[in-house]
Amino acid sequence: MKKLIPFALSLLLFSCAKEVAPEYTIISGKMTNAEDGKFAIRGNSFQKEISVKEDGSFTDTLQIGYNGTYEIGRQNIYLHKGKNLSFDANFEKLNDITFTGDLAAENNYIAKKGKLQEEIIGSDAKTLFSLNETNYLAKIDELAKKRTKLLEGSTFTVSDFKDKEAKNLNYHKEYLLKIYPDYHGVFAGNENFKVSENYPKTNETIDFDNGADFDFSTPYRQLVLTHFDDETQKEAKKSGDFHDVMIAKIKALKNQNIKNALAETFSYEVSLSNQKMEPFYKGLLSISTDENFKKELTEKYNKLKKLTKGNPSPKFNYENIKGGTTSLDDLKGKFVYIDVWATWCGPCMEELPFMIAIEKKYHDKNIAFVSISVDEKKDSEKWKKVVTQREMQGIQLHADNAFQSQFVTDYAIDGIPRFILIDPNGNIVAGDAPRPSEEQLVKLFTELGI
Repeated sequence: MKKLIPFALSLLLFSCAKEVAPEYTIISGKMTNAEDGKFAIRGNSFQKEISVKEDGSFTDTLQIGYNGTYEIGRQNIYLHKGKNLSFDANFEKLNDITFTGDLAAENNYIAKKGKLQEEIIGSDAKTLFSLNETNYLAKIDELAKKRTKLLEGSTFTVSDFKDKEAKNLNYHKEYLLKIYPDYHGVFAGNENFKVSENYPKTNETIDFDNGADFDFSTPYRQLVLTHFDDETQKEAKKSGDFHDVMIAKIKALKNQNIKNALAETFSYEVSLSNQKMEPFYKGLLSISTDENFKKELTEKYNKLKKLTKGNPSPKFNYENIKGGTTSLDDLKGKFVYIDVWATWCGPCMEELPFMIAIEKKYHDKNIAFVSISVDEKKDSEKWKKVVTQREMQGIQLHADNAFQSQFVTDYAIDGIPRFILIDPNGNIVAGDAPRPSEEQLVKLFTELGI
């Protein structure tokens, strides 16, 4: 028999029930200079494209998976379930963003913190990491002290934000200390650089499987990714294949958000140069719970399967710096070595001297050297300036839609530089060919009789 609940008691039970917080947040405001009338908000296993009206206004409901840090371009924002946020910004100057709404205090603090960082250590990586050890440490200490002062003088609406942010500041200093030795060696042109015995020791007690910190702190995410890559490299040298070790190490983690992020970060290893591409691809699928990521990875994998040696190459027909356009069909009868690059890409720029040298060495052979820039259209003049200043040889082309250009998407290119070799009949020799700086390239040319 059912028990009857007195009416007054039933009211009490319902009125005392815990209110469930919404799983969403509403964002609104104005965004000027948004490309194609849209901008994206990204986070861990999260991406949402926001449409902007003609007057720049927007409003949208975001079903966020966690309370923490998200990004608009390179600008960090803080989102929290059940709390709304409004902001006004110019997409080309996101550091001038201003916030109102439930999370205004937290996000205006983040914006101030970003400006403080630029004021103290600048925005040019080469200038910062070229500093000698003493001056670099002084900059880092100054930044840490002024950021701590800013935090201590701020008040927030979210109760645990200040405590989490204090940890975040420590993570950022830790990250800057960790990367200096390698970065200084690169930017100062000293590959053998070693820090002094007095250089601060890195924190060996960090828990690299902390989901809450991963959601909140961008520097912590960077530390996790760096640590994971370093440990995988070390273990692979001792016990076997890098890709097998990587899959096993990701699976061993407890936090699913971190697993998803690592799977996405290292998905570039699903590539034609990976001899274990198929098992690695299947391994990532088994790890991630992000359905959008798995769908995109599968699309990439299916494209790559069609780009094996002997298959017809996807074609291009792009603007030539000398005027008109040049297509792959125009070069039929020759081998074609293609460099997909951009002026903003550091590794691409490092390959330029080698590309110029290899083109000079083979300029009278049956091979055409083609450089396809994926710079944005708005940076066309910058592309032309770099080509001229660097005295780049060969055929210089500018893709019509940056990374969304058909040839680039057909080759599933999600990282540059990327080098491709095509035979005189327009068929693929190598969809991920050796770089000009690598000895294997000349060896491959010799084997082909070039």
